[in-house]
Formats: sequence, C-alpha cells, structure tokens
Amino acid sequence: MTSVFDLILRRLVQGHPDQLLALLFGAQTPSFIRVADSSLPQSERRADAVLVVEAHGVRFAVDVELQAQADPHFAERLLDYTVRIHRREKLPVLPVAIYLVPEAEGTPPPYGFECAGMRVLTFDFQVIRLWEVDYRQPALQAATALLPLSVLESNAGPERIAWAESRIQQAPSLSSEERLDLLVVLGTLASRRFGQDRLSRHLRHIMIDSPFWDELRAQERARTEVHERVETLLIFANARGIPQPPDAEARLSQLDASALKALVTKALTTPDTAATELRALLTAPKH
Repeated sequence: MTSVFDLILRRLVQGHPDQLLALLFGAQTPSFIRVADSSLPQSERRADAVLVVEAHGVRFAVDVELQAQADPHFAERLLDYTVRIHRREKLPVLPVAIYLVPEAEGTPPPYGFECAGMRVLTFDFQVIRLWEVDYRQPALQAATALLPLSVLESNAGPERIAWAESRIQQAPSLSSEERLDLLVVLGTLASRRFGQDRLSRHLRHIMIDSPFWDELRAQERARTEVHERVETLLIFANARGIPQPPDAEARLSQLDASALKALVTKALTTPDTAATELRALLTAPKH
C-alpha cells in the first residue's frame, strides 16, 4: 500500500518541479525545460516525477523517486524506470532517490550483478537524504515549496514548524491554493516527526480538513499501541528475570502490531510460554 507520506511528497514535487531542482542540484541547478509524462511505456507503473532539464548545453531527463519506507526491490525498480524513460525520451537519464527517513534507505548504490565471473551490470543513482539537507543554503531558502521538508532535517527542533509555517503564510508568490497545499504537506510531515500536539492551532485546523488527517491519526494510534505493548513486555521480562540487552526496546519494536499483541496475551494467559518466547527474542544474536 502506498504510504500517505509517499503521496504528499509526490504531490509536492510534481507541483513545484523547478524548485525541486534546487534540492537535487543546489547552486548548479540546470534549466528546467518541461515535465515529462510519468507513466512508463509497456508498464502499469508510474514514476514519481520525470523532469527534462538542460545544463551546459546538454539536455537530459531526471527521474525522481520518493521513498518513505523500506523497499528491498527499490534499486531494481529504479533501474527498470530509468531504462523505460531513456527509451521513450531518447535522452540520458539521471535517476535520483529521495529518502524521507533513515529507515527508508536500502542498499546504497551502485546496484548490479555478476554472472560467470564477469561484471554484467553496474547501475548508479544519486541519493538525497532529507534529514541531511541543510536548508540554510541560499538556493533552498528561496524555494518556498521546499519549506515543509525542512522539518525533516535531523538537527531541526519543533520550532522549525512555526518558522516554516510563517514563511509559507508570508510568501507573496503563492496562490491561496498553493499555500494551503504546502501547509497540508508541512502539517503531515511535522506530525510524523514531532507529533500532532506540536502543530499550531491554525495548522491543526487545516489538517483536520485534509484527506490525510484520518490516516495520520490512525498511524499515531498504531504507534502508541506498539509503544504500550513494548513497555508491557519489558516490564514482564524484568519481572521474570529475563536479561535485557541495550537494544531490547528496538528489538521488540521491530515486531508487527499483531505479533506484539499475541505475545502480551500469552504473558497474561500462559506466562511460561511467553517468557520462553520473549527470552529467545531478546537473547538471539544480532545479524
């Protein structure tokens, strides 16, 4: 299922392709020519954004793919997109992966394989990690559409929400519809990073009317339930004298909600069985 965060970021980059280039290239931004069709030939798939640009007299396509969650097949999918776009546009293609959060990042490039002792394929692509981007860069300061992304910067605190909201509200170049669109993106990303309680009253009011609010609240409830079940299991482990490694909470948090619920239920109904399973989880060697 497509993540709500994939959807809002796709909406952002498709609505402001010229400003997206500042994020990808910084001060060496190529000239924006046009947005290309994001549907892929002979495929039911669709790229997140395909931009045709020009730099130093050379025209090429940029395939931008957004990742908000881990995908073990991402690199091979990006390779497939790159080849299809190249064949349709008859242009060189620069593939770019934009990772929203660290857990979305997979195996670093290049992707490739060997066969019969020969390197058959090496496929490289550019990587943008949104938590590493410095939004103090002049090119990004001027890109109003990128302001919502600034809340994902690793060293940004909750005060960044108010700063970005104020900048968006005061930007004279935005239409009312564009301003509302960016505030929805800001509210969605800020809720993910800092929680809904950190939003201003005005931003919360905007978010309640957005199509993403119900899904955000459901995800917030799910995160709370996972945290509560993990805490219950750690208390149970302590009572049973089960050794807890430093990463005990992280290990349990990797279980899905149904597995955690089942283990908590066993702790209440068949505690000896639960203790055996929990001990195995917490003492298993890390791979």
